[in-house]
Amino acid sequence: MLVAATAALFCMPAALRAVQKSECELQLDFGVKVAMKGSWNEAAFRFEKAVQADARNARAWNNLGVARESQGRFDAARQAYEKALALAPGDERIRENFDRFQSYVKSTRKDAGAP
Repeated sequence: MLVAATAALFCMPAALRAVQKSECELQLDFGVKVAMKGSWNEAAFRFEKAVQADARNARAWNNLGVARESQGRFDAARQAYEKALALAPGDERIRENFDRFQSYVKSTRKDAGAP
């Protein structure tokens, strides 16, 4: 699950980075780095900071969803993914992450004997 979750994070190509980054971008970059090392608590903290800095950033909400999912916080993950989709309904990466999340949750509930 770690590999899939890490792959679901948005990484910003170096060529697209501005000289002066916003607080949201700084938190996103740091969150991605720690997530790639498996530190999902720190990643979630950083993505929460990113969302606080720019609540209209769909990438921040998506990454927060990925981190919360990796923590096993499925209700919170769903909320973050839904917010990301509301902000960027045409973003295929976010849609793929949310669809993957829904499939995972559905399969774990079946495994646990839930309807």
